[in-house]
Amino acid sequence: MIPTHQLNSFMIPIHNFLTINEYDSIREALKLMRESFHKGSAWQGPHMLIVLNNLEQPVGLLTLKNLLKSTKIKQLEGDACFKSEYASWYYIKKCHESGIAVRELMRPVNVYSINYHDFDINVVVEIFSRNGINFIPVLDNDKIIGIVDKSSVFYQLQSLNNSLPNKVSTFKTLAHYLKNIKINMNVLFSGFF
Repeated sequence: MIPTHQLNSFMIPIHNFLTINEYDSIREALKLMRESFHKGSAWQGPHMLIVLNNLEQPVGLLTLKNLLKSTKIKQLEGDACFKSEYASWYYIKKCHESGIAVRELMRPVNVYSINYHDFDINVVVEIFSRNGINFIPVLDNDKIIGIVDKSSVFYQLQSLNNSLPNKVSTFKTLAHYLKNIKINMNVLFSGFF
C-alpha cells in the first residue's frame, strides 16, 4: 500500500475537472469536452467530465472513450459508415443529433473506484488493465475527491524510473526495484491509446 502523500501525486483533485448535469444533452457534453481538451494547453486536458446529479453530487464519469463506444453501439449498428470508418468525431456527431442524455452514456462512480485510505498501485493497475478504462475515481468516505488517470500513473512511474540509481531503463527492472508494484508494459498500455 502506498502512503496517502504518494497517492496525492497520482490523484488529480476533483475540482480540476469540468462538470455536467446527468440530464444535459450530449450536445452540451460535446461543448464541455472540447473545452476540457484544451484546459492547460491544446489537446492536453482531461478527456472526461464529472457527471453531477440535481443535488450537485458526482454520480458518474463521461469519458471520450465511453462516449465513442456508446455512440457506436446505440446509434450506428445498421450504419454502413460504422462498419467502414474508424471511430471519430463522426460518431459523436451522430450521438449529438440523436438527443441522448448524458446519464445514458456515463459510467457510474461506484462501478470502478478506489478508497483513498486503502490505495494500492497494484489494484489500480489491475483495474486499468482488466477493464480497459483510463480513469478511476478516488473515494473518501464514499465521497469522490479525485481521479487517478492511467497516463498520470504511467508518467509518474516513468519519472520514478528515471530517478532510480543507475538510470534503470525498463519497467521490468523497475518492478524488481519496487517490490510492491508488479507492472509490465502490456498491463500499462492495454487500453491506453
